[in-house]
Amino acid sequence: MGDICDMNDLERFMRSPEGQAHLEETRQMLKGRTIVDVDFTNEVHFIATILHLDDGEMFFITQSSLDVEVIREQFEDALEREYYVDFPERKPKEDLP
Repeated sequence: MGDICDMNDLERFMRSPEGQAHLEETRQMLKGRTIVDVDFTNEVHFIATILHLDDGEMFFITQSSLDVEVIREQFEDALEREYYVDFPERKPKEDLP
């Protein structure tokens, strides 16, 4: 299966009565709630956002802006700097005049 198959299955699910009921449950869980805290977790290929709601429930969300490839692209300098914090012996020596 590929991306188009996944996309088509998700469209089918969203239009089905079962899918609409499941999504409505999610809507009702979130509607009117207040976010009381937010945490982030490393999920290998992305950073997940965990919303802590006022009723004690937690809600796990993903954002494309927190995918590892996007982070690598947008924060290349920060990642390189932090890499050398982990491995200072690997930092290239400055050329002497």
